[in-house]
Amino acid sequence: MSVAQRQPNRVPSADRLVTAEEFARHPEWGPCELIRGKVRPLTNPKPKHGLVSAEIAYRIGHFARTGKLGRVFTNDAGMLIERNPDTVRGPDIGFIRTERVPANLDEYLQVPYDLCVEVVSPSDAWSDVTEKVDMYLEAGVALVWVIDPQKGNAHVFRQGRETLLIASTGSLDGEDILPGFALSLADLWAAAQ
Repeated sequence: MSVAQRQPNRVPSADRLVTAEEFARHPEWGPCELIRGKVRPLTNPKPKHGLVSAEIAYRIGHFARTGKLGRVFTNDAGMLIERNPDTVRGPDIGFIRTERVPANLDEYLQVPYDLCVEVVSPSDAWSDVTEKVDMYLEAGVALVWVIDPQKGNAHVFRQGRETLLIASTGSLDGEDILPGFALSLADLWAAAQ
């Protein structure tokens, strides 16, 4: 019998609030996020999601390193969004400009990402995706890209601006966060085959 079978991942009951500090001490709860004190399990994404995410992280990372613009984070690296009750969420890919990267990267980020990228999985409900986008924007994230491999398009979100829909033949623009960066969706889909 494997260790995973002997020690099931038991998250706290829904009636008990959890702090960010307690949440950090329990990796055995498995993939999950903390939303207003409640632990919400996540579904492990499928390989295509990982391939698309890796390709995006590689392209942003290469561009950012070349220009010494900042750091790229992956795998839902947690950002503390709210306190009392606490919320810790993480994007598939996050970017922080060099001058804003915290010295301590062993704790959840307490500064917002400059760019968050979410890759939509077939099992994701659009309402859950937009809830996450809204939380990012309210926490101070400047730019959010939601990329949908199934539909081949992307959405661009900024606080106080209309949402942009980018068609499969279009490109995502790094704007003032990654000046000069462009991500062609057609190139992305070709690379993720």
